[in-house]
Amino acid sequence: MKLISVNNMKALESAANEGGYSYEKMMLKAGQNMAQVVHDRFFKKGIARVMGLVGGGNNGGDTIIALTALQKLGWTCSAFMLKEDPQWQTLIIELHANGGKVVDRDRFEEELSHTQLVLDGVMGTGFKMPMREPFVDFMKKFNKLSDGKLIVAVDCPSGVDCITGEACTETLHADLTVCMEAVKEGMLKFPAYEYCGEIVTVDLGIPAKTLKAFDSGDVVIDEEMVKALLPKRDNSGHKGSFGHLMVCGGCINYPGAPMFAAQSAYRTGAGLVECAIPERVYAAAVANNLESIFTILEDQDGVIAENAATILIPKLKQVNCLLIGIGIGREETTQRFIKRLLFDMNNKNKSAGAGFVPGTAKVKNKDIEKYPRMVIDADALRLLADIDLWYEKLQAEAVLTPHPGEMSALTGMSIEEIQMDRLEIARRFSKQWGQVVVLKGALTVVASAEGKVAILPFANSALAKAGSGDVLAGIIAGLMTQSVNPFDAAVAGVWLHARAAEAVVKTQGTAFSLLAGDLIDAIPSALSELM
Repeated sequence: MKLISVNNMKALESAANEGGYSYEKMMLKAGQNMAQVVHDRFFKKGIARVMGLVGGGNNGGDTIIALTALQKLGWTCSAFMLKEDPQWQTLIIELHANGGKVVDRDRFEEELSHTQLVLDGVMGTGFKMPMREPFVDFMKKFNKLSDGKLIVAVDCPSGVDCITGEACTETLHADLTVCMEAVKEGMLKFPAYEYCGEIVTVDLGIPAKTLKAFDSGDVVIDEEMVKALLPKRDNSGHKGSFGHLMVCGGCINYPGAPMFAAQSAYRTGAGLVECAIPERVYAAAVANNLESIFTILEDQDGVIAENAATILIPKLKQVNCLLIGIGIGREETTQRFIKRLLFDMNNKNKSAGAGFVPGTAKVKNKDIEKYPRMVIDADALRLLADIDLWYEKLQAEAVLTPHPGEMSALTGMSIEEIQMDRLEIARRFSKQWGQVVVLKGALTVVASAEGKVAILPFANSALAKAGSGDVLAGIIAGLMTQSVNPFDAAVAGVWLHARAAEAVVKTQGTAFSLLAGDLIDAIPSALSELM
């Protein structure tokens, strides 16, 4: 689904109108397409009585047209006019001519009592708080009368500011919001998102040339999009066909993190996953991840030591993707390891050898000509933040996966500042850093170095658990290992991660009990939906 700002949507409609595709044609298309969505979803379920709440803006016209179209499809339709608008007179005459009706205030409650579904067309995307009379009293009253009714919002729930994401307390909670042409940015902010229910879009019939001129590339992630991004699997392939992933991380305090990531990558289709971990955690790791192979890294007090870079750098030329940071810790020796691994490979190293036996080999250019693609997660992000201009020095395509706290460390901004404008903050820094950024949290944002963003319409406290981020990093890295480009891998990864969480919650019946291992086990279910 396309994502657009309110101002750009207005400009798009204006350009279409000036180009000969009139506002009237757009409204007709909007109402008819909305009616088709409602009919396809609900009519076969025995839902066939609908009332439209009609305001004075374009949403009101869309609603009347949708009611007329539904009447023609066999529904029983009525309209309640909250605001009389002479421009809708012709549309109301057509509704009457097809058997629909307009109810007055005296008959409103009785008609509503027989209604199964309500179209909320009171206010549109241009709404600014606060809500004024007479709408406040009506919406309060309607909220009390609407129990058991399906609510379908026309373009947006009435009382939502589609720029800021603010919402009036009187706003109806929609079961479904049908957006015209594109989802408006403010709807994917809190608290507005909580009023939208499921979000879908319908087109307005605007000519392709005009649409292209206003297409920013910003999207809302949906199932069809993700289905197109998944790698193809050749039945004649072998493990080498599906890529070699190196997972580097873990320490004495976080021994499970690299195992969660490795198992997630395998579940997502990676052919071979190699775990580079400190010696101290090897016994626990291998007992819980028999599928992986292991590279044992020199450690210092249970964390990856600086000299481990000499073992790992030559191996990077053998892998398709490097996932680094999960459970790695923030000790000084690990910080130096990160610097040498990612930035100082051309320098002479102090020692090198097999396992923990000191040697005299030096890491040279010939050891690795080009870095593999990377996923940089967790404490590796905080370690990066301590390196001046790290983004100018990093010579690899990467996906960075910060939560708001890690994003704060990377940017110097407060968590509150980041959360107030997640979309634009992710866009701004992905462009500055030249890398894909996955700003995690409710309504995860994926931003590309070119400045386009994708938002995941998902918010569920089930994922607020230690280890869930390791699973996400593993999914993204698993897709990149199979040659999916970084932005597409991030988009598909966050969707699969969320859908796996939904599957777990559905099975367990609660959002309280999800564990990271449950997510890994649910990845096949999420993938099977797309297959």
